Amino acid sequence: MVMQKDEILNFYISQIQDNFMPYWRQFEDKENGGILNCINNFGDKKLSNNKFTWSQGRYLWILGKIYDLNQKNIFPKIDNESIKVQMDKTYNFITRYSIYDSKCCYLLDEFGNKLVDEKTKRYDASIFADCFALIGMAQYVKSLNKKELVEEVTALYNSITERIKQNDFLTQPYPIPEGYKVHSIPMIMLNTTYEYIKMLQKLGLDYKKEIEYGLKQINTILEDFCCNDLIREYISIDDNYETYLLDRHINPGHTLEDMWFIIEFLREFGDLNKYISKIVRISKKTFKLGWDKEYGGLLRFVDKDGTAPHGVFQNSDYELLIRDTHDMKLWWPHSEILYLFLLLYELTNDEEMIKLYEKSFEYVFNTFPNKEIGEWIQIRKRDGTPEDKLVALPVKDPFHILRNFIKIIELYES
Repeated sequence: MVMQKDEILNFYISQIQDNFMPYWRQFEDKENGGILNCINNFGDKKLSNNKFTWSQGRYLWILGKIYDLNQKNIFPKIDNESIKVQMDKTYNFITRYSIYDSKCCYLLDEFGNKLVDEKTKRYDASIFADCFALIGMAQYVKSLNKKELVEEVTALYNSITERIKQNDFLTQPYPIPEGYKVHSIPMIMLNTTYEYIKMLQKLGLDYKKEIEYGLKQINTILEDFCCNDLIREYISIDDNYETYLLDRHINPGHTLEDMWFIIEFLREFGDLNKYISKIVRISKKTFKLGWDKEYGGLLRFVDKDGTAPHGVFQNSDYELLIRDTHDMKLWWPHSEILYLFLLLYELTNDEEMIKLYEKSFEYVFNTFPNKEIGEWIQIRKRDGTPEDKLVALPVKDPFHILRNFIKIIELYES
């Protein structure tokens, strides 16, 4: 291995308390709550004070996990009382301003005024905003044992699941084309339900119904969306589906992130032994398919045959994204594989998992860190050089890297 377990633990503790949290805390809105993360890719310039609910919920989750770990004094350089203050303000911002009619506004200004999404002309432009608000709120309630707030978290969770059931939701910034089902919906619902269950579990409340719901999402992913040990991002009912770019393309990062979602849920609430061999096969095949053999790193999108995405083009926004950014290297998949392969090694003792972690670690820490600011330049061209291009929301995201560093610490600190 690159490092022994205690060295891995200390490395990621240092990354969080010496680099990432000092960077992100300077962008906290200490008056109104939340995070101001409409920041350029280099990380040194704030572009707007607007707040995507998506990011506010994600940052609240990060704060809650930092707070939990610091109950064990994991981060001696981080003051937990100031973390709690920001958690309180961020939770209050979300519940006071983002949520209306048991659903979430997509975008607000820094003071909490709702902003209409330009494309959809609606406030509730993305179910993902609701899901990320929910996981942040659930983590907050769990961290601080605030049973009195369960009702409002539950109201949002029930609203999310009902809208998913009724197919009454939007998915900005990329709408789902007519006739398609997308992997991202059962995937986000699995993670959302897991975080909601962890809150209920901590408070001693019943969660049998939620376990059944989560297991249903896993079955959908591993059966409906899985073909030859690859997870399809989009599936249609067209008999000629293999001719379409949308149906053929693979998102390696999304698949590998989802594998640890599935592992964590099954390990606590299902039968992991039943599925672990399939999860390992999917992880190995996806990594091999997505890894750039010339420059290293995970390509953003690939065809199921391992070449550049191709097939009949139907002119959706997401297809334009695939065509325009397929060979870029993004921060978030590379943080996901650091955690996934360490987790798989702990579960299987498969030495190949360690080799894949080492290969990933070498590429990641030679490519993404921006030592000037203590964070990563998150968007890179295929050859690893920085790229100033919008790849989803116009933000610098505080979530994926910190989440996976936290997960690695949780894997080893006990």
